Amino acid sequence: MRSMKRVAGVLLASLLAVSATAKAGNSEDVVAGSDVALTGGAVVANVHTGGAMWFNPAGVARLDARSVDLTGAVLSYNVISAPGALSLETGEQSEGDFSAVQAIPRALTFVASPKPALRWGVGFFFSRSLSRFIQDSVTTQAPAVEPSEFYATTDETRSLYHLSSALAWKKSEKFLLGGGFDIVIATQRLTEIVSGAFLGGAGGTFNRSLNKAVSGGGLQIKGGLQWAPIPQVRVGWMAATPSYLVYLNEERTETQQLAPPSGTPQFAGNQIDDLRGTWTGVEQGLTRLGSAYLGKWGWIELDLIVAFPLKSPEVDINWHATANVKLGSIIYLTDRLKLGAGFFTDFSPEYAPDRFGESEINFYGFTVGIDFANRERPPERGEDGFYFAFAVALRYSHGAGTLAGLLLPATFPDPPAQPGTVNPVNVTVNEFGINLAVKAAF
Repeated sequence: MRSMKRVAGVLLASLLAVSATAKAGNSEDVVAGSDVALTGGAVVANVHTGGAMWFNPAGVARLDARSVDLTGAVLSYNVISAPGALSLETGEQSEGDFSAVQAIPRALTFVASPKPALRWGVGFFFSRSLSRFIQDSVTTQAPAVEPSEFYATTDETRSLYHLSSALAWKKSEKFLLGGGFDIVIATQRLTEIVSGAFLGGAGGTFNRSLNKAVSGGGLQIKGGLQWAPIPQVRVGWMAATPSYLVYLNEERTETQQLAPPSGTPQFAGNQIDDLRGTWTGVEQGLTRLGSAYLGKWGWIELDLIVAFPLKSPEVDINWHATANVKLGSIIYLTDRLKLGAGFFTDFSPEYAPDRFGESEINFYGFTVGIDFANRERPPERGEDGFYFAFAVALRYSHGAGTLAGLLLPATFPDPPAQPGTVNPVNVTVNEFGINLAVKAAF
């Protein structure tokens, strides 16, 4: 038996492509507040927590008492399957089974009411967290002609932070209006190592390394309204600009070496240390429209979310428009105990992958959870009392789509060149998560 002892996601592509699926989602929505956690984010028309600063700033006006909301994730576990992410021209391919644990979005918000008709709020939102280390392998039987050994790995962390502020006006019980301003901080750190050694044909070796750190700061503006034409019905609408970075700081070191025995060794290197002004979008502009029906039993809401196209070559973004739906409901089991459930879609804004590391994956998912409070409702303005609620929600989503894998030749190319071509393969992702949310009002 001849084998590649280790082909750990060879040549960037299989690693980058698979690791792109580890996000387990496409949108940058955060789990911000118990109502968001329980309904899967169907809250545009009837939000009851500080998550309004993210989903609809007008909802801040509905919070009569001073309130603090803290939301986090205990665990998010992804199971990824992409057979053939690494393939050989002789027909052998990797199993393409991966798993990843990640910290999913979290938030901390505070809302106060300085005047009877005026509310303001501040919040911190961690809208994306991706950290991964992924490997793959291929084993072949003799007499197949194959590379004797390849080794590659990638380690990447990407984060996007929002420091949010919101101001909302309660014109009446029927009409609420609000707006917000976010300071956005984005970071990316990436390390990639690729090795090689083709023993047959032209022989040879192939080595590559990449270290990259990118950071930037910018802003986003939001606005929204809520309207209750009758007491049982509420309509909500909001719009947000893209998140634009106003500066980028990039540090990158990249080297590549080709040393086939039948040819002249080749070495290339590149180093960048650059701080520059820019106007680069990193999140899509979007609008949300929702309608909720309220009853003595609880409420149910249906939302439509449309994200607009965004193209930012400086950070390799080229996204088309998407439309997603969210359907959620909260049922009052008792005065203090609530049951929540939701369904959501999360379609990819990516075009068909045609470059190493790209993927197009559409997700469908649901949430279910409970919320327990020490009293029936938070205190109203001027009313004494302390309200405390704790929510726990389970989340599951399934994604399917296409991933840009890598097809390797059986021998080192002659004349020497970087081996491998793009090979689109099918990919599925299953995500399991637990979200916790705490609300205090006084």
